Amino acid sequence: MQLDLFAPRLHQAPGAAAPGKTILVRHRWARRYILRVLDDGTLRVTLPRWGSKREALAFVEQSDAWIAKQRLKRESRPAVVHPDEPALRKRALAELPPELMVLAAAHGITVTRLSIRNQRSRWGACSARGSITLNWRLILVPPLVREYVMIHELMHRRELNHSKRFWRHVAAACPRHEEARKWLLTEGQRLFTGQETC
Repeated sequence: MQLDLFAPRLHQAPGAAAPGKTILVRHRWARRYILRVLDDGTLRVTLPRWGSKREALAFVEQSDAWIAKQRLKRESRPAVVHPDEPALRKRALAELPPELMVLAAAHGITVTRLSIRNQRSRWGACSARGSITLNWRLILVPPLVREYVMIHELMHRRELNHSKRFWRHVAAACPRHEEARKWLLTEGQRLFTGQETC
């Protein structure tokens, strides 16, 4: 699960056009160039602090086959519509924010903004400015898993990366995090695809 750890400053690459547009995002903690195809087909290219726009676009050009494959996968993946989705989203808006804020207070963490969204591949995100986004589908997962995702995002307020130190923070706050992660890998995909996983 890749998280939104990027600064808000976006640059659109020359000649890029929706739905296959490209945005360049500089991130001071990135150690390499990173490509990610978003749900709408946009290609997001993360540049390390020392990276150049020219090198980033060259990396994109070299990765054309991979990018096309990822876009095709997203286009062919059907959106799962839950029969009671409107009610579930309303419940998520009512229940998830208070749960997160209780956990934030318990760990002495400040959240600047919280939003509930309909991501098709991610459970949550945390920005450098302290804004946290949660997927409404968290209302459908077991309490342990929901708490893990929230703690995972909250711990990014201490370590905005996935370093060993970050995982130590997660383990201290959520001792059963490995169990929760396993559930997400084996069972969570069904909530996005509507299909059984093996």
